[in-house]
Amino acid sequence: MKHTYKLIASRGNEIVFDNRIQADTPRNARRELKKLLGLTSLSGIVYSITEIPVDLIREIVDARIAELAGGAPLQTPVPADVETLVMERLKPILARLATLDQTPDEPTAASQFDPLSDLPEPAIEPDWALIKRHFRRYRNPEATAAKYHISIIILHARAEREGWAS
Repeated sequence: MKHTYKLIASRGNEIVFDNRIQADTPRNARRELKKLLGLTSLSGIVYSITEIPVDLIREIVDARIAELAGGAPLQTPVPADVETLVMERLKPILARLATLDQTPDEPTAASQFDPLSDLPEPAIEPDWALIKRHFRRYRNPEATAAKYHISIIILHARAEREGWAS
């Protein structure tokens, strides 16, 4: 289904394109823009693509026409509840506009993405086989204890008891 997109493109201080394009997707609208400008690439072009919400515009126009028709003298008998009919038709539009106009009470705090936040918590019982390999490979008890979040005293006691130092 074709949508209407409004495109504005500029190069430096010069606007090189300001028009509407019918396309299936924004990507296809960009391709059409390249064709219309006779370019192989949009490098150096600053552009903006905005989809024109035609359905919303139609609803607003229909509601406005209904409102005006209800207020104008008509030859045919007009039902007494025209205002109710118009307001029913306007409710979804007014709800959409209210949603767009809403501002949050408190601005949301910007948060930095932490890729490690989803990792599970470390196990209560340390993986002693892994600790032993690290200890034997690097021969640095302080670094091993820090890496695996265990006490240096416990590490030394386990290493002596199991003979890791040899």
